[in-house]
Amino acid sequence: MREIKTFLKEFAETGAYRTPPEHLGRPRKNGTLTSLTFNVRALLGSMARGSWLAAQGKFDDERWAECGFHLFWETERMGTEVILEGFDKLKGIGPAVIVSNHMSLYETFAFPPLLLGFFDDVAIVLKESLLKLPFLGRTFGTRKTIPVGRADPRQDLKTVLEHGEKFIREDKAAVILYPQGTRQPFFDCHHFNTLGVKLAQNAGVPVVPVAGQTTFLGVGKITKDFGPVDTSVPVRFACGPVLEVTRATAKAVQAQCVDFIASKLEEWGKVEVRR
Repeated sequence: MREIKTFLKEFAETGAYRTPPEHLGRPRKNGTLTSLTFNVRALLGSMARGSWLAAQGKFDDERWAECGFHLFWETERMGTEVILEGFDKLKGIGPAVIVSNHMSLYETFAFPPLLLGFFDDVAIVLKESLLKLPFLGRTFGTRKTIPVGRADPRQDLKTVLEHGEKFIREDKAAVILYPQGTRQPFFDCHHFNTLGVKLAQNAGVPVVPVAGQTTFLGVGKITKDFGPVDTSVPVRFACGPVLEVTRATAKAVQAQCVDFIASKLEEWGKVEVRR
């Protein structure tokens, strides 16, 4: 296990990371054994450890990062690169709303801790049902979360605006949203809602798009959380521009967020983009 504080400090300074050659394991062949190994050792292992630490009252920022980045280290052990870029834009911007596409449980666990080096705190908008799951529910129950039901969009909007503004103003937090709603292995530009831009506008803070490619971990058939692993696809996250929002510019800012994510995914390949 690499030293978490050192990794976070270096990442906060550079805003970038690419798996060093010495940390890249022997490439694994895709198949049932590879998928089972990652899902059990990395994903389920991180969830179980997070739950145990939460039960002990010890799931602080450092332990959160440790559990999240465990997915990165296990990905690298399988011979797959992890590439992070452009996060230096977040230096000193203060509270913000971060909007990202959503492909798998991978980014739910590994992405939020990356922001701990740039913001005083991090809050996550997530599906309410996740908080009822074994391990995962207890783990995220100790963090700042904004649960939404997705059955009533109007109520979800009210919940996100109310609690999101509170976290931003009182805790100086970054609030992470996945405006697609459900996890999808493709990116549909027409189903990326405006909730993040509305929250940023109401709270008077910038919105920042982040493109994520996590098809390394697919969506499962029996349960979405544990799916097939594709070691040929690097795990990537790219931070986009810091965008100020007003009522007059909200529509244009939304378009910029969508276009940044779509353009990055097209540049990287491997992911279908529906414009």
